[in-house]
Amino acid sequence: MTHANRPLPYTDDVETIPADEADDIQRVVQALKLILARSEAKSGQFRADVHVKTHGYAQGELRVLPNLPDELSQGLFQHAAAYPAVVRFSNAASQAQADAIPDGRGMAIKVQGVEGDILLADIQGGPSQDFVMINHPVFFARNVKDYLRLEQIIEQADDSALATLQGALTGGDWNPLHWHWREMLTVARIAGQLPAHPASHTYFSMAPIRYGAYVAKCRAKPTGDRHESYLELVKRLGSQADALRLALEETLRTQELLFEFQVQLRTDQRTMPIEDASIAWPESESPYRTVAHLLLPRQDIASLREQDAYKNLSFHVWHALAAHRPLGGINRVRRWVYPLSSAWRRQQAGMQS
Repeated sequence: MTHANRPLPYTDDVETIPADEADDIQRVVQALKLILARSEAKSGQFRADVHVKTHGYAQGELRVLPNLPDELSQGLFQHAAAYPAVVRFSNAASQAQADAIPDGRGMAIKVQGVEGDILLADIQGGPSQDFVMINHPVFFARNVKDYLRLEQIIEQADDSALATLQGALTGGDWNPLHWHWREMLTVARIAGQLPAHPASHTYFSMAPIRYGAYVAKCRAKPTGDRHESYLELVKRLGSQADALRLALEETLRTQELLFEFQVQLRTDQRTMPIEDASIAWPESESPYRTVAHLLLPRQDIASLREQDAYKNLSFHVWHALAAHRPLGGINRVRRWVYPLSSAWRRQQAGMQS
């Protein structure tokens, strides 16, 4: 690594927290409570606000590579080791729609058996390092204030797709020069992705985390070239509402899946902001580098789907080692909205059990 792109050190003041952010986060929580309550009143179901539909849970291992260079040998990845992991594949939408409908897709990884200072323990699953990712490199909101604005638009639109779209784009300002084009383009890119096999996507953390002595973003990238077989499988099952679940189940019954777990170290303050999760960090300045392999062996995941031990798992970016503390405003607001959404979803699981 040359001097020009050496990773910037993590410091306790690497974040810039606005003075009114705590109040904004409480407003986000209140808006989300109203959205969830309205959804329950209309549907009769306690649904989370996003990632409502699960394509499947799988058991696996995160295998940290040996002999990593010093800048990559940090925190969980300091020593070669194999950690048990649970992986959830899901959609990104706020309703359980047919898989043929374009949407973003999510991968959440719960790495278990970790040791060290834990920021927030998973009550159901014990100490873990969670990575919550989607198949797009950036978030649709820059910061807490943007996130609050969008939550309030959803709340006020009362399930009207047109009103939500209009509010999100214009913010009530009819001067096109002031419209939120970049945010809307990100939403369109995430939600407009055509259906594909869950194991064919690359999944991104979007927002940064502490990486021991440094700062990084993460991603999980599938290995090998199985695109054609995945495409044929999804096409064959495409007429079924749960095509992606069935495709994932069929694949894991017959073969293992392997992802490269990679990190992108922060090397530039200007082009790699902490407080703007809508900006992709340039890979030309700091490429993603593999630090571990995520192995999902052959297994029958259909049997896991209805087990309470999996349905009640909570995946949360703040279920993390202190060495991998989530950073930036979007991660700070996640600390409060994830538990609310997860608790709401578990009410439905309790009603069904």
